[in-house]
Amino acid sequence: MLRTLALATALLSAGVTHARELPADPLQSVMWESMAERFMPDGKIVFDDKVIVMAPLSAENQFHVPITVDATALDDVREIIALADLNPIPLVLSVRPKQALSYVGFRLKLQQTSPIHVGVRTGDGVWHVAGAIVDAAGGGCTAPAAAHGNSQWMQTLGQTRAYAGRESISNARLTLRMRHPMDTGLAAGIPAFYMNELVVRDQSGHVVAEIDMYEPVSENPTLTLKPTVGSDETVLTVSTRDTEGNRFEFPLTVPASSEL
Repeated sequence: MLRTLALATALLSAGVTHARELPADPLQSVMWESMAERFMPDGKIVFDDKVIVMAPLSAENQFHVPITVDATALDDVREIIALADLNPIPLVLSVRPKQALSYVGFRLKLQQTSPIHVGVRTGDGVWHVAGAIVDAAGGGCTAPAAAHGNSQWMQTLGQTRAYAGRESISNARLTLRMRHPMDTGLAAGIPAFYMNELVVRDQSGHVVAEIDMYEPVSENPTLTLKPTVGSDETVLTVSTRDTEGNRFEFPLTVPASSEL
C-alpha cells in the first residue's frame, strides 16, 4: 500500500507543470493573462518602453481606430502582434518585418473600450510588450460593413490606393488602402470574409514584409510599412489574398534617393 501511494505521488509530481510567471500589466487588463498565454505562449515577456504604441485616448469612430507601432529601437525583431483584449475576436494582426523596419500603422474595429496590447518578439525569443487603452463606443465588430449598403460592392473589391516614397537613403514608406469589407462573421446573416494575407517582395522576389490580418482589421484596410531599400529606384510588389481565395497584386515604385 505504501509503495503504491509513493508511486502515485511520484507520478503526480512528474506531471506538475509550473505556470510561466507573467509581469504585471500596467494597463491592468482583466484579460492580460489570457492574452499572454494564448498569443505569446513561449518565451519571456517584458513590458518595454522601446515599443511605442500610438493610439487615440478616445476613438471618434469605433470602426476605424488608428494604431501605430514603432519598435525600431529594438534589434532583431522577428514578429509584431496586436491584440484588442476585450474584442470578441482579440487578435488583430501579425507582422513579420523581414527587410523592413519594425514599424506598422493600421486601423482596427473595437467592440467596446479596450486595452490594446502589442507584443514584439525578438530573435532571442523575448516578447517586448506595450499598449494603450482606447475609449470607444460599442458595436465596432458586430455591425455590418458599410460596403453592404451598396449592391455593387463586389465590383470594387481589391481596388487599392497606394503611395511609395522615401524617408531616407535606406528606407521607404508605403501606405496602402485596399477595398474590402473585412466582415467579422459577427453581424447577423453576414459570414466572415476578410483579407487575411499581405506580402511585400523586392525586385528579386525576396520577402520584405509579411502581414497576417484577422477580422478586427478595419473595413478597407489601411496599412503603413517602412521597407529597407537601396538608394536606387526600386519596384516592390504587393500581393494580397482574402479568405475566399481572391488574390490581388500590384507594383509600387520607390524613387531613387535624393541624398546621393
